[in-house]
Amino acid sequence: MADPGAKRDRAVLVGDLRSSRSRKPRRRRRAPAGFDPDRPEASYRDAVPEIHRRRLAQFFTPETAASLMTDWVMAVRPGRVLDPCTGTGVFVRQVLAREPGCRVTALDVDPLVLAAARKTLDRQRAVTLRCEDFLTWRSRQRFDGVLANPPYLKHHDFLYEHGDIFAEIGGRSGVRLSRLSNLYLLFIFEICRRLRPGGRAAVIVPGEWVNANYGAALKRFLLDRGLLRVLIYFAPDSELFGDALTTVAVLLIERGRADETMDRVQTAYVARNVSVESLRPLLAGERPRPRGVIVRRIATAKLREARKWDSLLARPRRAAVRGLVPLSRLARTCRGIATGANRFFHVTADTARAFGLRRPSLRACLGRALDAPYPVFGEDDLAALAAAGRPVHLLDLRGEPARGEQRYLAQGEREGLPRRYLLAAREPWYSMEQRPPAPILATVFGRKGLRFVLNAAGVHNLTAFHCVYPHSPDPLLARALVAVLCSRVVQARARQYQRVYGGGLAKIEPRDLLEIPVPDLSRARRAVIKRLATALAALDRASRQGRGLDAALDRIDALVKAAAG
Repeated sequence: MADPGAKRDRAVLVGDLRSSRSRKPRRRRRAPAGFDPDRPEASYRDAVPEIHRRRLAQFFTPETAASLMTDWVMAVRPGRVLDPCTGTGVFVRQVLAREPGCRVTALDVDPLVLAAARKTLDRQRAVTLRCEDFLTWRSRQRFDGVLANPPYLKHHDFLYEHGDIFAEIGGRSGVRLSRLSNLYLLFIFEICRRLRPGGRAAVIVPGEWVNANYGAALKRFLLDRGLLRVLIYFAPDSELFGDALTTVAVLLIERGRADETMDRVQTAYVARNVSVESLRPLLAGERPRPRGVIVRRIATAKLREARKWDSLLARPRRAAVRGLVPLSRLARTCRGIATGANRFFHVTADTARAFGLRRPSLRACLGRALDAPYPVFGEDDLAALAAAGRPVHLLDLRGEPARGEQRYLAQGEREGLPRRYLLAAREPWYSMEQRPPAPILATVFGRKGLRFVLNAAGVHNLTAFHCVYPHSPDPLLARALVAVLCSRVVQARARQYQRVYGGGLAKIEPRDLLEIPVPDLSRARRAVIKRLATALAALDRASRQGRGLDAALDRIDALVKAAAG
């Protein structure tokens, strides 16, 4: 059985809770000072510091969503209901309001929030509250219903020291899980495992798994076993969780007979300003009336074929365009350099001079997407950043450090850097990842589409950018490829390969970049390549001057169509 452990250099230090997660009896805690059981969620947010709530991913389910989810589960009249991460108990209250005698088991890893739930529920006899980590809970109980808002913790924000939690949860469900999986995915697998035949579960989670590569295992699991009956996906500009930057998906799950198969899944793509209450017809398999809700019954075969579900839920996937090929035909990709401590390793010119860091120990390097705002990044741009006091040097010490470099390393040791997660695995701790400068940089995050930058200065880059290495060494082709990637034609098709968060913030992974459809420039006429390279220069000028941008993009779009034709 895996036990939670410590990860000292992460924003969420699960290890701080080891005493509360141990197998020894736990002393009950009092509810936080100022907590009001008549307004539990709002009161808890007011009484408990934000740093505590965010470390444990305590984002409470809105009453409207909790009510909808509870109606789905209670429709089968469950005798035993589980809430595996109860928080202040919003789902428990919803269940008891419908069926006061229903037996409810509510777990939470945080004794503070559990004390608040206990005070809110006021010793309800039908409710059992336990301070437990659901993923390592030793009970063998099964349930007729499960209601859950699992914690949203990224893979680098939690650690189970004794055992491999990914292998353990995957083994219980017969799947292989990516170690990049968010914690909420592990909860969904375990929730399904603990559901009795005929039982139902309703789970509210971030919507990113529908496009994330690590979500593939969950999609197969739900479809192969016929568990997913309804998927409600809220558009990126929805503000259902106002205090968390994330999209939202609600999974309505039912465990049918062993021989039962589902050939279609009911889906609803919900635009902004659509009330949750108006979605109730979905519970009966009906079509909601309000505008702004796209309801489809999608064949499971079609869902299996699609690697990314976001665009499939909102609209049919675009048909393949003649003349376009995956970017993988023209380039390879990888992430930027992970230093393990950007503030220490990515230094300004002043810091380099103050410590006497030698020129051979420094590599020109970009750390922020904002530092390369235009389609071309050149030597003048690098010089301007240095003059503005921005970090532009990556410390890359090889061999014996000089005296000044030893002083700088000693400062890092006093700050505890060698104990950090990435640095502790390196020998020596200050050694740096090695890779050549990428001719093309791609921003990881963006709100207005992907951004691609020609790296004319030949700088290295940190993880704010992905690296794109064209297969051809021809610099003219690299310029043409950046122009193509900046075009409206390609950008429109690239959206389906992105993962979209709340507020419209989009993210793309290196592997997903390779799937973006582009003209096959390796077969394009040399004259078209030259025109695209010239068009990139015009786009760069227009971007810097703030005028003529539409005309520059029109020119590139026309050339892209010519290259594809």
